[in-house]
Amino acid sequence: MIKTSTTKESGYLKIGNHQIYYETYGKGEPLLLLHGYTQSSIAWHSYVDEYLDKYKVYLVDLRGHGKSSTLTEKFSVKSASEDVLKLLEHLNIKKIKGIGLSFGGDVLLQLSCLKPELIKSMVIIGANGDWNSQDFPNMLNTFNYENVEKFQWIYDYHNGGDEQIKKILDELANYKIKLTKSEITAIKTKTLLVLGDKAEQISIESVTTLHKNLKDSQLWVVPNTGHYAHDGDNRTEFLRLSKNFLSS
Repeated sequence: MIKTSTTKESGYLKIGNHQIYYETYGKGEPLLLLHGYTQSSIAWHSYVDEYLDKYKVYLVDLRGHGKSSTLTEKFSVKSASEDVLKLLEHLNIKKIKGIGLSFGGDVLLQLSCLKPELIKSMVIIGANGDWNSQDFPNMLNTFNYENVEKFQWIYDYHNGGDEQIKKILDELANYKIKLTKSEITAIKTKTLLVLGDKAEQISIESVTTLHKNLKDSQLWVVPNTGHYAHDGDNRTEFLRLSKNFLSS
C-alpha cells in the first residue's frame, strides 16, 4: 500500500463516548478527503502529495473505521457526518473543499445539507445520497464477517482487529441514506459527480437524477470502470479533472 511521503500531523477528537482520528498534511486552502465504508484514511495516502501544491489536506477515519473508536451503536451516515462537522468546528475550519468516495461521498452530501455554507466545492465518487444496503441482499450475504477470509485487505485499514472489523461488517446492514429532493435542490455547493459505468451498486440513472437536481453540478461517467472510478487506469485523468474542478 503506497503511502504519502509528506510529514503529517495527527490527533483525536473525543465526541461523546467515541474518538475520531484525523491527519493533516501541508499548508494552504483546506481540502478534506473521505474514504469509503470498510476503508480508512489510508485509502487516500497515495493521493495526498498530488494536492499539496495548493491545499492543506485533511484525512479522517470516519466513525468506527481505522484508528477511530470501534462502533458501539447502530451505524448512521448522518451521525458520521455530524462527527466530521464537529471535527471541522474543533479545527476552526469555516469553509472547505472535499473529495469523498462512496460512504465519504454520502457524508459530503449530508454535510452540504447540515451546513450549506461549509463546503465550497466537492467531488463525489460512486455515491448518490439515496442508498440502502437492504436493496442488495446478495452483497450482504457475501460481504460479511463469516466470509472475512476472502477480504483480507480489510485488515490493512483497521487497528482494532477482528472486533472492529466484525462490527463494521455487521453494521453494513444498517447503511442507508435518503436525501429528499428538496434537500438536494437546496444544496448550492459546486459538485463534480464521478461514476464508473460498471459500478454494481450505484446506477447511472440515480446519479443522473442527482446531477439534474443539484443546482451546480457536473457529471463524469467513466467508461469500462467499476466502483473505484478514481483509481487504477483512471487515476491520472481523475487527478487532472479533480484539481481543475476544485481550483476553478
